[in-house]
Amino acid sequence: CCLMPFSLIATLIIVFFTVAFSLQNDQTVSIQFFGWTFQGSLVLVLLTTLCLGIVIHILASMPARIRKSKEIAELTKRVTELEGTPPSDVSRPQQHQTPYLD
Repeated sequence: CCLMPFSLIATLIIVFFTVAFSLQNDQTVSIQFFGWTFQGSLVLVLLTTLCLGIVIHILASMPARIRKSKEIAELTKRVTELEGTPPSDVSRPQQHQTPYLD
């Protein structure tokens, strides 16, 4: 409903600030990781880190997404089964005892 325009606006804002940041910060940085050394632009290092974070998030959330997808499929199947079942005597009104005294 309302998330599509919000996500589009948020994405455009992030892209704008990323481009502005990359144009203003073009210096080279050195990254050392477990004895491995990499030299590259600051923007490249930050964007690589961002992409790795996104991939890790997607992989970490997969079990929950799969579990929810299975649950939705089971509930949809159950609803379909219940909708196909004829109602039990709904045409006959039920007799209710009223607690009121005449």
